[in-house]
Amino acid sequence: MTQQPVPYYPEQGVLVREDALPELLPPGLRPEDARLLFVHAHPDDESIATGATMGRYAELGAQVVLLTMTRGERGEVIPEPLHALEVGRPECSDDGTALGRHRVGELDDAAARLGVAEHFFAGEPPALDPAVGFAGGTRHYHDSGMSWGADGRAAPAADSSPHSLTAATADEAAAHVAAAVRAVRPHVLVTYDDDGGYGHPDHVRTSAVAVRGAELAARPGADADGALVDSWRTPLVWAVEGEARPGDRRPQAAVHGAAGRKRAAMAAHATQLVLAEDGSSFALSNGVWQRFSALETYRLLAGDPDAVVEEQVPRPARASVLSTLVTSVAAGAVAASVATVLHGAVWYSAAGWWFPWGLLFATALLLSVSLWVGTATRRVWAAAVPGLIGYLVSWLFAYGGDGSVIVVTNPGTPVGILGLAWFGLVFTVTLLSVLVTAGWLRARRRRTGTV
Repeated sequence: MTQQPVPYYPEQGVLVREDALPELLPPGLRPEDARLLFVHAHPDDESIATGATMGRYAELGAQVVLLTMTRGERGEVIPEPLHALEVGRPECSDDGTALGRHRVGELDDAAARLGVAEHFFAGEPPALDPAVGFAGGTRHYHDSGMSWGADGRAAPAADSSPHSLTAATADEAAAHVAAAVRAVRPHVLVTYDDDGGYGHPDHVRTSAVAVRGAELAARPGADADGALVDSWRTPLVWAVEGEARPGDRRPQAAVHGAAGRKRAAMAAHATQLVLAEDGSSFALSNGVWQRFSALETYRLLAGDPDAVVEEQVPRPARASVLSTLVTSVAAGAVAASVATVLHGAVWYSAAGWWFPWGLLFATALLLSVSLWVGTATRRVWAAAVPGLIGYLVSWLFAYGGDGSVIVVTNPGTPVGILGLAWFGLVFTVTLLSVLVTAGWLRARRRRTGTV
């Protein structure tokens, strides 16, 4: 009989460099002004891997936010009365959904003990990109499960669900992470290193999609209506340090965290782990005891730890397609009607010459409203709507009935000359407003990186 190798788990806090930073925050940022987003794979990972850090920053007044990618449906269950929840046992009758619901409750309890301000799962707003959705019709990712390889390290499971996190494309999952980043606007994002800490497939995938999500969030995104949403460049992205490697030259941070909060949070995950009575160690379902540590170390994945952060000012939210249409039609109808009625107003001098003040006023009014609509909604097509309505209104006044006195197109009279000129100016205004709006948007995009 082949002996099962002892599972390998990296030990926390065993290697701290002399130049290790004591904080995860950018220099000059006060904890009470900081926002930290922790991206983890399953309920309990946040407490085991980063609980002391999360608790410490919560105590210092920072906004600590947690995104969990799955509900941990494939976790093994320790308490015997709850064995029916564990997938693979004869008494389990589902795919882990019941265990996932139970672990959500455990996570609620743990998050409260850590002082987490907000926590949500991938697929729940704000960690949801409606334009991307979920392949296969699911609305969340399932735990992929794992096995232990011959070397004692974690390996993929043989029977992962088609709805699991590892079955989804990295771009899909990263889009949901990006949505959360844009909403939370963190100064610090924390996830795993590219090896997932100890190789669990969901940890490895979470690391990849968290890093990719931070990159995507730095670019303009779109909501379900197609309206662009704020971009956000996360100043610092840190990885939980897995296996300590002396040759790793990436900047390191060593956080002496809140031990009491970490222990309390870990105890909330009763289906997954057991704490020693003295709190000095803990064991998962495989019975391998690990040393408890409130010293948690991290390696830098992205950003400059020496750069002082300047708060990124969000642009005003761009209007949705429906609100843009309503705004442009309403403004265009008013401006086009007033302009068309007044375009033929003329001032006659005693010397016999005349000045078409109405035509100039009508042109200026229609142009200003067209440009306002285009730039306010940041949609080029909206800038054309007032002009199109102006053309329609003018045509109806000129040819919609007999003997119109509003728009005259007889070139033999001054009013008729103004009527013909008005048709030409409406076309010119429409074209000019579209070109100016498009140029303004291009210049703004080059200047700020957003639209």
